[in-house]
Amino acid sequence: MRLSAIDIGSNAIRLLISDIQADKKGNIIHFRKVKLYRVPVRLGMDAFTEKKISPKNVEKLFKAIRAFKALMEVYEVEDYRACATSAMREADNSSEVIGKILAETGIEIHIIDGQEEAQLILSNRALLSQDLDTRFNHLYVDVGGGSTEISLIGQEGILASRSFKVGTIRLFKNMVVDAVWKEMENWLSNEISPQRPLNVIGSGGNINRIFKRSGNQRYQPIMIQALRKERNLLAALEIEDRIYLQDLNRDRAEVIVPALDIFLFVMDKTGIQQVVVPKIGVADGIVRSLFLNKI
Repeated sequence: MRLSAIDIGSNAIRLLISDIQADKKGNIIHFRKVKLYRVPVRLGMDAFTEKKISPKNVEKLFKAIRAFKALMEVYEVEDYRACATSAMREADNSSEVIGKILAETGIEIHIIDGQEEAQLILSNRALLSQDLDTRFNHLYVDVGGGSTEISLIGQEGILASRSFKVGTIRLFKNMVVDAVWKEMENWLSNEISPQRPLNVIGSGGNINRIFKRSGNQRYQPIMIQALRKERNLLAALEIEDRIYLQDLNRDRAEVIVPALDIFLFVMDKTGIQQVVVPKIGVADGIVRSLFLNKI
């Protein structure tokens, strides 16, 4: 079965096309990514500062959705689901934008909250557990443009979960106040530190890019010292130098240091020394949930 997910985030939107096979009991036996497209439509730059999506970004979003629809037709996708996260949640004109997209393209967009966002990714536990030691707890951290979702996962499933309005675009725009950091610190201290997670499971485009730069093999952890070294290297450069000397796109160059700051904050407050990057995200969870709803 060929299915697709459209993930409308704060810093980019993605189209994932996947093939899924299952046995007679509905257990997924093969999950293959056919294609992943990423377009840097930065809705959070408007939504978090102006509380609305600008006409320029609305037009970019429309063009991207039209292109995604055409690609799904070319790839003969059987079904899809489109989900939007924090930027669309906070934009006052999100309902108007979603209505126009539905009317003009036929693509229906669902706005999901931080809790569902985390649950979608963690629904891929079969993928997560392939090379993780399930005898231990792990701390899942998904850093997005508008929010960070943190969940403690163990053998029983999700033990604790929370969404914080600490995101890379908010940090880039200096919109995260000390009280929010303190709230995150208190929650980590009360809910997570006593549970002693083995490692952080890192999710999001920025940590995926850091993992690629590290040269590590799949599921080989990145140690906190290496993350701190990478953060200091990039922070010492102007954004233009990150683009031309470090081969980063502008949308990544602007927010990669804030992303590392969030990961390092979580790791410092919990004492976790390593992060594993399985390279799965919201789109993977959308496809999986869509498949399970069809069987």
